[in-house]
Amino acid sequence: MISTFINSFKVSFAEQANTFIYFLKRIPLLGKKIPDNLYEKTHAKLIIGVIREILGVFGGFIGKTIYLGIMIILPSYLITKDITKMQPIFIHILFFLSLVLGPIIKSIIFDEDNKDAFNMITLMKADAREYYLSKIVYRNITDFIYFVIPVIIIGLIIGFSPLKAIVLVAEITALKLIGEGLQLNIYDKKEVLIKKKAIFISVVVIGGLFLAYALPCFGHAINFSPILFNVYVVIILLGLGVVSFIYLWKYIKYTLIAKALLTKDKLFNVEAIRKGATFSTVKLDEKRMSKEELNTKKYDKKKGYEYLNSLFFLRFRRIMVKPIKQRVVFICIIFLIGLYLVFFMPNKRTMLVTEIKKSIPILIFIMYTMSTGERICKAMFYNCDVSLLRYGYYREGSVILSNFTSRLKRVVSLNLIPALTLCAAIVCIIVASGYSYELISMMPLFLCILCLACFFSIHHLFMYYVLQPYTAELTVKSPLFKFVNMVMYLACYACLQIHTPPYYFTAGIIITTLVYMGIALVLTYRVAPRTFKLK
Repeated sequence: MISTFINSFKVSFAEQANTFIYFLKRIPLLGKKIPDNLYEKTHAKLIIGVIREILGVFGGFIGKTIYLGIMIILPSYLITKDITKMQPIFIHILFFLSLVLGPIIKSIIFDEDNKDAFNMITLMKADAREYYLSKIVYRNITDFIYFVIPVIIIGLIIGFSPLKAIVLVAEITALKLIGEGLQLNIYDKKEVLIKKKAIFISVVVIGGLFLAYALPCFGHAINFSPILFNVYVVIILLGLGVVSFIYLWKYIKYTLIAKALLTKDKLFNVEAIRKGATFSTVKLDEKRMSKEELNTKKYDKKKGYEYLNSLFFLRFRRIMVKPIKQRVVFICIIFLIGLYLVFFMPNKRTMLVTEIKKSIPILIFIMYTMSTGERICKAMFYNCDVSLLRYGYYREGSVILSNFTSRLKRVVSLNLIPALTLCAAIVCIIVASGYSYELISMMPLFLCILCLACFFSIHHLFMYYVLQPYTAELTVKSPLFKFVNMVMYLACYACLQIHTPPYYFTAGIIITTLVYMGIALVLTYRVAPRTFKLK
């Protein structure tokens, strides 16, 4: 088993080193200085592989910390508004997410789209039992290490000891082994894959999330501490974990499972589904196109790329407008809830207006999620640019800049629709609450909403032209693009912690938007001719 694990680690090490080299080559300026033969240099690749492994360790800790922070700590704090009272809510949510849902919906053995398993077992003829057992041991040990440190730190903050944190993570690990063993036993007896039972998984996930979040919201959180930290419960869970691992160890039909699950057709079918899913929302159903969408006469006076983009946004209007309508409907629902509070719960009016007035930091995150820029960029690539990028003239600086500005006007105009709807909804709620005299002082709020709609429109289009993450095979293959999106998400999330007068905040957003637009225009003209290409 150890030799199989070492061989698997070597293959994974080389693959990750190559992936990291590819990522470095995709970084502007730096990428040009990295030679292609670096893939072949053993010593250099070894160093890069070690760096990648170190980053992977940090990534493991960061990933668990983000999971705990966003999925558990943040909801716990929003429910209690008091760090000293968070412990029962934290353990309640953690119980349903990590001790119940995790072991049911996750499996190392029954992961059909596991390329590592396919490469090692099917292609390199590694022993299936040794491979799966080594992965189960390795994954559970690393997950324990990645999990235990953040939980210890959180425990010190919210009021439980490091020993309890270790016990809690040990129970999670034991339940993972129990879940793995149960899924294997069910498959062995019934030939049923639990993860393939869509209705069952849907009920479990929805039910688990409801119990995790809804019960605390309604003041019915279950205090699991006396149960999870009870010495007898701990012994029973750890004992069942050991029994499950012994069952996994003694099981002898791993090869049959691998032959049934790790087939080339299944693996590449999953890949094809993923590729289709990436652009499924921007495919045009030509049979449903109306006569108005086919009428191009109203744009006869336009020329060049202005004419091209006018036709494109006319023909694909249904794709562009659908998410806008969804956002407008969502805003209207929230607006109706607000009106209900205003008219039927008058004592909530002052609180509602106060919360709206200090909501600018939250609006950054809201407007980021409401922006349709990325979807529009996908539509442009899938339905237009994937063909035109094959021609050199389409990648010239003047053409790119003309196209960029033409498209930017249209993307901004689309994203301004939900922004204006949100502004109108806020105005109506303020007036209905009897605080119309506050509207002048709330102008920074409205300007902020409009500027953010423009900013995120610019951002998505700018990233599309400068990084162009999509390939001819309709996949997303740009680590830098994913990294930038993650940084933007975290930056928007971090803005929730900013506390400053609205005038300063709005001024900062306006200046940032104008500067970002200038930078986007310059870099698009200078950089995009080299980066905006078919991959």
